[in-house]
Amino acid sequence: MPRPRRAALAVLATVTLATVTLAACTGGGSRPKTAANGQVAETTTTAPRIKGARTSAELSKALGLTVPAGYTVQPDRVDDTGPSDLEKAVADDGAADARDVFTRDRFVRGYQREWDSNQNDNIVSYVYQFADNAGAVDYTKRLTADAGAQTAGVTITTFTVPGIAGAVGANSSDGTFATSTVTFVKGPYSAQVVANSTSAAGLQSLVTSVAEEQYSRL
Repeated sequence: MPRPRRAALAVLATVTLATVTLAACTGGGSRPKTAANGQVAETTTTAPRIKGARTSAELSKALGLTVPAGYTVQPDRVDDTGPSDLEKAVADDGAADARDVFTRDRFVRGYQREWDSNQNDNIVSYVYQFADNAGAVDYTKRLTADAGAQTAGVTITTFTVPGIAGAVGANSSDGTFATSTVTFVKGPYSAQVVANSTSAAGLQSLVTSVAEEQYSRL
């Protein structure tokens, strides 16, 4: 991932992953986007308006996901998960212009939740809510700016997610640690689900199933 916006990035850094390919799809009556090679393209199909959460507690309910047996939901204090206000979002993003970007895109709130199986196997879901779909899409474009760049010693591949229009998945591995992600935009939300393990086996299907449920809950 190009910028350290959330807690799981400490895990991503262990495989020196510099970029993750992201994609966006729209809601809110504007034209959906599709992604190819990290680029966002316009289509002419409209999508129904997605109602945004009114509070952090309400947004938290949207992250009440079903995960495989053996994974346990972690308290919000673990790995700095839980609700995100503007100050936390700016700190997690990490770039010098983060505050200006979040202000421009009209960031409203965020939430992140983690499930652990053991020290190395975990799932994290991140959702940022903006005032409208345009803000969510713009922030996601910021994250996709360097999508597709390869890092020495790390294998990075992308995959499609049939259950989420416009979403793009990414797999990365350095041989000792692996990460699979699915990122999408739905209405005013920019969301990403991450699965980490010492082995890439099964990660893509795992992150896809969890991301599809996250998508359905927003």
